[in-house]
Amino acid sequence: MAVRLSQPLRFRATGFLRAGGADDAKPRWTLPEGDYHKYTYQPSIPDKHFNIGHWNYAPITLWLRARRPAMERVLGDVWSTLKCTATTATAPVVATVDANLPGFGYKVLGVVGALLGYNLFVMYVTNRTEAWMFLEKLRLYSVGDELVHKGFFMSDAEDADTRQEACGHTAERLEGLWAEALADATQARSFDRLCVHLEVDPSHLPALPQPISWRFSMMPYGRDDPDAKTFGFAAVDTPGSGNTPLLDLGSTGDYIDRQDNKSNPIRKGRHMYTAAYLPPTK
Repeated sequence: MAVRLSQPLRFRATGFLRAGGADDAKPRWTLPEGDYHKYTYQPSIPDKHFNIGHWNYAPITLWLRARRPAMERVLGDVWSTLKCTATTATAPVVATVDANLPGFGYKVLGVVGALLGYNLFVMYVTNRTEAWMFLEKLRLYSVGDELVHKGFFMSDAEDADTRQEACGHTAERLEGLWAEALADATQARSFDRLCVHLEVDPSHLPALPQPISWRFSMMPYGRDDPDAKTFGFAAVDTPGSGNTPLLDLGSTGDYIDRQDNKSNPIRKGRHMYTAAYLPPTK
């Protein structure tokens, strides 16, 4: 029988090792004051800068941090509700489409067919309503043209000039009639001949001018017009005179009084210098 000798068990002492290695800092709950970025998972900031105010933070920052969980909960619930609602509304449509139009090619044909059907529907409606719409446009145009001929859109100066011109024509016509009647009566040496010219023909009576012509310019309008104000309100509720957000910044002009904020050369091309053009209408 052979005897095998084994090496005796030997023990040796090693150097004392710190947790994580000799170059790592000791585990801690807080961050050191200096070089804190070396002890954090980037990007991060110290606890005291996150939980309390800082010279470079706006007060709204901490306010938003305190309410972030509630806002995230509200936004998450809103998104979940919208997503579930959309899924519930579209699930039957998607199921029907998948059942009747399997594959991508059939779905493309279905979209093309839907567009074609929409165009056919619009054409069907247009063909049967185009004539009626055209007659309606002609009717509105006839009403507007009638108002133009009646002088509804004349200004005060144009109305005064028209009345003065009509008065001059009427006076000239009457003077002509008087001269003709007087010449005829003088030649005949008869007063009755003069009275004959004074007879009135009821079928040819001229229209008498109206003392007041109702026109569009007589409508009360303007911020400072007392006739355009019905009920007053507090001065604190009165809007600014030039707070017109659709015009350019700076001097916005006055839209109510139709005063542009641009100079005359640019004003003629107003639509080229604004984000939203406001036409000078009442």
